[in-house]
Amino acid sequence: MDVETNRQRAMERRDFGYYEARNRGCYRDVKSKDITSCKGNASILQRLRASLQVLDISDHHVYNHFVVGEGDDLGWLGYFIGKSKYLYDLRITSWGEGENIEAFIEGINRNQSINSLHIGTDLRGVSFRNLRPFFRNNNNLYQLEFNFEVGLECAESIAFVLDENRCQSLESLRFEDCNLGEDGFAVIATALRTYPELEELHLQHNNIGLMGCTALADTLRGWEASNLKHLDLDGNGIDDQGLQTLAAGITNTKLEELYLSDNLITGAGLRSMSDYFQSESCCLKTLNVLRNDFGDEGAVALADGLIGNKSLTSLCFHPHQSGITRIGWAAFSRLLCDTSSINSTYLSNHNIRTIGFGYDGAPLDIRHYLEMNKHPHPAMNKILKSHPDLDIEPFFQWKLKLLPVVVNWFQSAGSRMLANNLGESIQRQSLQNRELSALYKFVRGMPDLTVMSYWQQFVMNAQAERRRIDDERRRLEDERRRLDGERCKLDYDEEAAWVRLGGRPRSEGEGSSNFVSGVKRRRQE
Repeated sequence: MDVETNRQRAMERRDFGYYEARNRGCYRDVKSKDITSCKGNASILQRLRASLQVLDISDHHVYNHFVVGEGDDLGWLGYFIGKSKYLYDLRITSWGEGENIEAFIEGINRNQSINSLHIGTDLRGVSFRNLRPFFRNNNNLYQLEFNFEVGLECAESIAFVLDENRCQSLESLRFEDCNLGEDGFAVIATALRTYPELEELHLQHNNIGLMGCTALADTLRGWEASNLKHLDLDGNGIDDQGLQTLAAGITNTKLEELYLSDNLITGAGLRSMSDYFQSESCCLKTLNVLRNDFGDEGAVALADGLIGNKSLTSLCFHPHQSGITRIGWAAFSRLLCDTSSINSTYLSNHNIRTIGFGYDGAPLDIRHYLEMNKHPHPAMNKILKSHPDLDIEPFFQWKLKLLPVVVNWFQSAGSRMLANNLGESIQRQSLQNRELSALYKFVRGMPDLTVMSYWQQFVMNAQAERRRIDDERRRLEDERRRLDGERCKLDYDEEAAWVRLGGRPRSEGEGSSNFVSGVKRRRQE
């Protein structure tokens, strides 16, 4: 079979080889205006042949969008996509009146530069399984998005491709407004058991229900080392039982953001999250439960569950749509600042910076505590603000050992006082007077220990002074012995010198005469 026959058959099939044959092996010889329906498409195709990085295929006549119309052969577009080494973002939201989708998909399969693929329309009768070579050969794909009505058959095809061709580079998977349903999402979730590298799962508005929650929880539990940080489950018909099932799975993740808005969650479901909130593995920073009517029961469940939590900084819900009354807000107030004792205030939650929806609908004390959490040393400021007369009695169990700690704490509070209204109010309350009051309470509460401590300190000081005097006396005795030794050495050296001079003189005058005579005699000799 000769080359010409192969070329003719490829042209009849309209596959990638067909366009390769038409292009005579050099795709730059084809003129873009001859294979497109308008100048805009011709311009995009020309840039795609060069170094185009982002390609949108849609029905919107806006800049940088390829609008498929009469005269556009999708096979050519796929051919140039397959040839491109620069395209990294491909978005398909409409096929228009284009034909040869199979050839277009074959072109995508040959591309290895795309790292973000968005599919916002069905494949017009072409199975998603036809994209298996793309997922098998592309090692750069990190984001995959679907945004159209995905039926069960299509969901099964997507699951098959994901399961058969494990894409290790994939980090973000989106099924947004796809209405997968419980069965459709269950097969998708099962296919994701080999994707622990995923960092983001956007699954909003898919109506996954209890079956979907169960399948997702099983997948999350099966990941030995999960990288998941973002999970969006807005608008999925999740009830309390579904949330309870899901909570058992997310404990195995490093989740930082969880979105549960527009579901059917009440206080019972939120109560099931307590163990996760208080676990050492909890890394959650943002919890979004907008448009869930969980009422005071849910508010109390959240407040109780977040006691001791060190990670959450944002708890989002609409106060007017959640059914919370003053009872629920009181629970959040105790969470942020429990004023029952100094220790309880210290152990309150000082990490959360948002409760509700901004400051909309939140009571004044909640807003005040949240503002404190945004500044350094919130625990110290809450204690100073909430306890104008500090109760020292609970600290008596440590006796006077804690007194220096209390003094240092007040000194530290004075040096770190915030330069805002809170700091000014604390100054007006006279921090120094409160320090003296605390010291007085120590003395009044433990008078015997105070007196005993005074005489114990007196004895300790006397003993220390005695040790200092003894040390000084020993030092002086050592110095005297050293000086005596030096004096003995000088006496010996002096005596030796007189011997060399002829002996020690009997008197001062005689000594001088004998010394001069001795010198003259030695000179003569």
